Amino acid sequence: MKRQRYTQTTKGFLLICSLIFLISCKKMVEIELPNDRLNTITVFADSANATQAILGLYIKMLQNGGGNPDFWGGGITLNGGLSADELVPTALNSELGQFYVNSISVNNGTNDSFLWKSAYYLLYHANACIEGVTKSTSLDEKLKNKLVAEAKFIRALGYFYLLNMYGDVPLVISTDFKGNAILPRTQHQQIYTQIISDLKDAQRDLPASYMTNGRFRPNRYAATALMARVYLFQKEWAKAEEAASELIDNSIYQLEPDLNAVFLIGSKEAILQVMSNTTSIIEIPEAYVFIPGGGSGSPEGLLPSYVISSDLLNTFEAGDSRKNNWLASSIVNNQTYYYPYKYKRGLISSNSSPKEGYMVLRLAEQYLIRAEARAQLNNISGAISDLNEIRKRAGLTNTSANDQESILAAVSIERRLEFFCEWGARWLDLKRTEQIDPVMRVVTPQKGGGIWNASHQLFPIPFSQIQVNPYLIQNPGYN
Repeated sequence: MKRQRYTQTTKGFLLICSLIFLISCKKMVEIELPNDRLNTITVFADSANATQAILGLYIKMLQNGGGNPDFWGGGITLNGGLSADELVPTALNSELGQFYVNSISVNNGTNDSFLWKSAYYLLYHANACIEGVTKSTSLDEKLKNKLVAEAKFIRALGYFYLLNMYGDVPLVISTDFKGNAILPRTQHQQIYTQIISDLKDAQRDLPASYMTNGRFRPNRYAATALMARVYLFQKEWAKAEEAASELIDNSIYQLEPDLNAVFLIGSKEAILQVMSNTTSIIEIPEAYVFIPGGGSGSPEGLLPSYVISSDLLNTFEAGDSRKNNWLASSIVNNQTYYYPYKYKRGLISSNSSPKEGYMVLRLAEQYLIRAEARAQLNNISGAISDLNEIRKRAGLTNTSANDQESILAAVSIERRLEFFCEWGARWLDLKRTEQIDPVMRVVTPQKGGGIWNASHQLFPIPFSQIQVNPYLIQNPGYN
């Protein structure tokens, strides 16, 4: 299967770019349609073009700026890991170093361009697809519902991370350029209400089966998996348990016994993956960033750009297969550096067949969501059973935890070890479980960041955005 087979997806991104170009024109009705542009009617005139426009959203998710991961393609992983107690840079980049020492400038370019703007850029694309498909008079109603649901899933995913990284953010759900430019920050509960609404629509209108041979487009169960996470963050334990059970009880999803198969295309554990496109020689952004040499050739003797913190390294129990399979090491000047190695393929040749999929959702999370929810509901035996499924796959013995408090502590540790360097899970978990202050009061000074400022658990709103929108108010603790 050569990469040329995915050129249609690239076409989708070109279609959506053309669509956004025209939506953004303030006097669109006054200009003649350029020969090299498609108008919104053309883009959504038939099922093929409309589908390609939706597929273009996934192309954008894995684009990055010269290896600098953006919001959707590794940026949350890298910057969340640096901010928490997970990653250590071997050389301080001035902008990324600000994340590491928990003191981000409001003028930080990475925060501005590669996180905030990147997030809203794709959300704007998703809104354009929702509006274009909804207004189309030529598409079959069932297809329209399915495509809109797919875009709503992506919108829900984006707002989940924006909300948990920045706190209250502007809730942009239209392509009204003028109106969006002066939106104030929306209260977090209203954003969660929108996320849940979008996911309920996705559950209703997405098919149960996958729309591709791989698990590269969300189905009904992907929406349910993300909903389980949202309910966990909202502390709606019964709903979180119920949603997670739908995935766990479905036979098409299984924990991969081989840890090195978890992130491969075709993984039974995958609920949703994104596949790289034909125009990129970077298969997986995190592999390019974390593996010395970008994942091209042997990394032996090369210094990694980022290494695992000693605290995380020492958290692994003896015999934990995740340490042996999801970490690798490089010896430089007689010193051993351990770096993330969940993904093995970074830089690749342009005619290579994709082997790994960028994991968005996987079954292991559902087990740990249900374990935590069950513990909170005092279903101690059920929580222990779920926790042991993850430990067994890692080659470990059953947990010794036997009451609510010890089980919740054990779940926290397993989440740290299972999801390190995946979508900033540790950073978000520290905040969600209200452990961020006691942990970071110790960690931030160790990183050279001085005294931990509790306000810095939220990233700053980029100053460039506040300059152009007088209704945006900065997060506390940032000048």
